[in-house]
Amino acid sequence: MKNILPFLIYAVLISCTKEKETVTDHKISDSRSLAADSTEIPNIENPDYSGVFEITPQNVSSGKGRAVFVQNGKTLFFFDQNSNKGNIKIDGKDYDLDRFDFNENNYSLYGNGVEIEAVNGDFKSGTGDCVAGDFPEVKVTVNGKTLNLTNINVQDCPNY
Repeated sequence: MKNILPFLIYAVLISCTKEKETVTDHKISDSRSLAADSTEIPNIENPDYSGVFEITPQNVSSGKGRAVFVQNGKTLFFFDQNSNKGNIKIDGKDYDLDRFDFNENNYSLYGNGVEIEAVNGDFKSGTGDCVAGDFPEVKVTVNGKTLNLTNINVQDCPNY
């Protein structure tokens, strides 16, 4: 038993020695964003842009025989009932609108590859021959991609 005791003490001392472990800092450089710190404030340049496609505002105002659709004071698209033509600019490309339907509180506009649906408009009393309405949501579909616009105002001045 005397021979075993030194062996046990030696075994305990060896097993209790700490292993040296080197800890180093590794910085991860990745272009993707990792989990954001709750104190970080993200930089959002255009909160209204959904990324599907972008509608370019146009320098067109309302007039006799014309319906203009406006968001934040900028005309997004229009339809001239005198010439039976309209226009919307999407991602820098002009899309002609050649059909315009209005019934009750709904507008439908169509063109080559474009469909615009404005439903459940809230119309106010008009000024002169024009009527004005607010649409909480307008759906624009181009070549199978859909963008939902919010808070669209229409000023429609029929030619009759």
